[in-house]
Amino acid sequence: MNMKKIQQTGFTLLELMVVVAMIGVISAIGIPSFKAMLVTNSVVDTTNQMIMSMKRARFEAVARGKDTIMCSSTDGATCSQVSGNWNKGWIVGVDLNASGQIDDGELIWAHDMDDDTQIKVTPSIAAFDHTVQYSFNGWIVAGDDIGFDICSGYGADGYPQREIRASIAGEPHIFKNLAVKC
Repeated sequence: MNMKKIQQTGFTLLELMVVVAMIGVISAIGIPSFKAMLVTNSVVDTTNQMIMSMKRARFEAVARGKDTIMCSSTDGATCSQVSGNWNKGWIVGVDLNASGQIDDGELIWAHDMDDDTQIKVTPSIAAFDHTVQYSFNGWIVAGDDIGFDICSGYGADGYPQREIRASIAGEPHIFKNLAVKC
């Protein structure tokens, strides 16, 4: 009788325990790094959106020869007129009728923030608590330098922070992790 030897394949209990232990170690190292990456990406995204909005407002002011307004907004359609609402989002509009606010037909850009975000957007000067206005020549109407501090909401313990600063000429610039007070 000719018997073939059957080979069994599989894992021993010891091999399985070693693999599970390795997965645990890799997870313990990787999950905090992944969280830091997500927080960093959120700060960078919010900073980029704010910079794009400021540049768009300035560009539209010059291109159309009309004042433009960038203001905090809780609904993505109207200015909130309340300080501290930059964390909810903002809108940009051309002030076609020189009313000093964004009316129907004047909205050109809206950015909504997620309700569950930890990102904090804070104006560095009280004059810009809820509104920034660019004149027809691209300069900031208030006659002050403007700035926003963008923080992760998790404190300064290694998490990124950004500053956006613009002189009265209106051109915004980004600075990383400098003097931001989160």
